[in-house]
Amino acid sequence: MADSKMSQEKYACSLSHALQMKAETELNENPARRDQDIQALRDMINNRPGLNARKDDGFLLRFLRARKFDHDRAFELLENYYQVRASASEIFDNLLPSAIRHVLDKGVVTALPGSDKDGRKIIIFRPGRWNPDDWPIYDNVKAVILSIELLLEEEETQVSGLIFIQEESGVTARHVYQVGLRYARTIANIFQEAFPARVRGVHLVNESFLVDAVFAIIRPFLKEKLKERIKLHGKVYETLHEVTGTEVLPSELGGDGGPLDEMAKEWRERLMRFEDRMVENNMFGMVKL
Repeated sequence: MADSKMSQEKYACSLSHALQMKAETELNENPARRDQDIQALRDMINNRPGLNARKDDGFLLRFLRARKFDHDRAFELLENYYQVRASASEIFDNLLPSAIRHVLDKGVVTALPGSDKDGRKIIIFRPGRWNPDDWPIYDNVKAVILSIELLLEEEETQVSGLIFIQEESGVTARHVYQVGLRYARTIANIFQEAFPARVRGVHLVNESFLVDAVFAIIRPFLKEKLKERIKLHGKVYETLHEVTGTEVLPSELGGDGGPLDEMAKEWRERLMRFEDRMVENNMFGMVKL
């Protein structure tokens, strides 16, 4: 069984009063019962043979918040979190920042500093910066997953959630060709059924007709709630600004946050410092009985 300093970590709430109220209202979080809820989820893990999961307070709280403190649904999400890691080796083997530095160097995946006007974190994905001859599509997914893992270390992200912006400049038919049925099914499963993140929206900008081809493959695997949260903006950044505000957006998207390439460098360095944390996280998983 895995053991690390993570298991010794005790939870101490860092949320502002406003976010505590938001957690109570939107996520059914009750501070007076929080420890009991965490222990209830921990007990469910202890009673599940073959599941060597992290059981520190902060980690379990992510799953409770993601499923509005429904113990059964939170446990199902946590179990899926580890099961998908066992079944999708192309993504989860060697899931470390150092393994996808090439993706970060190209600025394909960047989490912006700060939060949008509603307190949500923003991850920008620029697939047009990826040359499919240089690395497999799954390396891009690794970079997204690692970015989310790091953002979820912050309680604010657990409560307010995050949004994705996919900037489609430079995307060609060669990129679309990489999106097969297995890829679509795996990605949909990870982000809908196996990750304790509140995805509040997916926004595409500078998209072309090729988007239709991608969605034709992915759409059958998406739940209605996520389908409704996918918005296409074209080159009309003002409609994106209505969702996020402009303060943290990069200048390339009409925002006030500065050049996106500079943000990408900052995010790369922050994610590289997350290496040891992910080494520990990867110690856990499903155990063959």
